Amino acid sequence: MKQFIAIDVGGTKIAVGVGSEDGVLGAAKFIATNVTWSQGQVLDEVAGVVRDLRQAAQLGPDDVTWVGLGTPGPLDGPILLAASNLHGWQGLNWQTGLESRLGLSVAVANDATAAGLGEWLYGGGRGTKDCLYVTVSTGIGAGIVTNGRLYVGARGNAGEFGHIVMKPDGAVCAAGHRGCLETLASGTAIRRDARERQGNSPYLSQLAAIETKDVFAGYVKGDQVCQDIVDQAADHLALGLSYLVDLFNPEVIVLGGGVGTHAPQAYWQRLEQGISTWALPALAQAVRLVPAQLGEDSGLLGALAVAVMAQRHQTV
Repeated sequence: MKQFIAIDVGGTKIAVGVGSEDGVLGAAKFIATNVTWSQGQVLDEVAGVVRDLRQAAQLGPDDVTWVGLGTPGPLDGPILLAASNLHGWQGLNWQTGLESRLGLSVAVANDATAAGLGEWLYGGGRGTKDCLYVTVSTGIGAGIVTNGRLYVGARGNAGEFGHIVMKPDGAVCAAGHRGCLETLASGTAIRRDARERQGNSPYLSQLAAIETKDVFAGYVKGDQVCQDIVDQAADHLALGLSYLVDLFNPEVIVLGGGVGTHAPQAYWQRLEQGISTWALPALAQAVRLVPAQLGEDSGLLGALAVAVMAQRHQTV
């Protein structure tokens, strides 16, 4: 069976793995992300890991044809523009840099887009033609599959769902916008609100430090402040999701990221209720909201899916 190379670029580590078209991952290797490397150095390091894995797996020249890579954005096609956690790599062309070093075709996608493709091909959206993947963690992003094809937009950055402005006079986000969805519904927003209201919460006031999971724990224990914070975040997200439902008419929305993974069942019920309330009834009735299934492998499986779909269509 044909094998593919998957590369998941993150702010702290870069994962490189070998996988098959049916989503089975084989050997993988991880290297620490070193933003002090020059662009040539990072390309050399990643290419070196790919060669090591191919040699260890005894993959010959004809056994691998495509490499898929997921990276933080924003992008200009395969070129990294200005990722906040990859300072110094602005202008890095992953595609040409790795193709010249490896002699393999390379397809590049935004990391949330890649994760969405992975969930569609191997996870919660499997078997559908129209699928949206939404990740809610430190930030918020989305991947869009429509009519069985990944939608990436003119420059590869479609899916910046977290930067839809919901409250023009609201808090400033990392990108400099006011009141975008990330400032209202992300894990960062939940943690910020909890710290601001800690003194009014019997549960939170006992804690020396507060993380998002603590707010969820307080919610389950019946703490009113925690319940208000989580409910408010869920309502903001549900409103945003209703916009996506009306725009794309998906069969399924796959929700991933740390918030979706750890949130109580009541959070999910509130999302479903909000979508039902705010989206057009016929479209709301047609969509299912499901949890992401790929877990810790979502980054590599997303990059694998990018490579697989690139081979099928000769482009993602």
